[in-house]
Amino acid sequence: MTASEKLQALQLDVDLFAGATLETPLAGLPHWGSLAILLTIHHCETQYGLVLTGAQVRGCPTVGDLLELIP
Repeated sequence: MTASEKLQALQLDVDLFAGATLETPLAGLPHWGSLAILLTIHHCETQYGLVLTGAQVRGCPTVGDLLELIP
């Protein structure tokens, strides 16, 4: 799965990623915060069976960095 495909799947599940690109800083997303992090973690668990921690998500500066956590 390509990064673009991962982004499209994330955008379908988590509205705040609408319009984001791989280069978009996570901190620059409207409403980026603890709820958005939980929604992102939930997306990764349900779509990929991947268990991420909040610290892992917070450690990603951009959307592209976040998507690199998904194999």
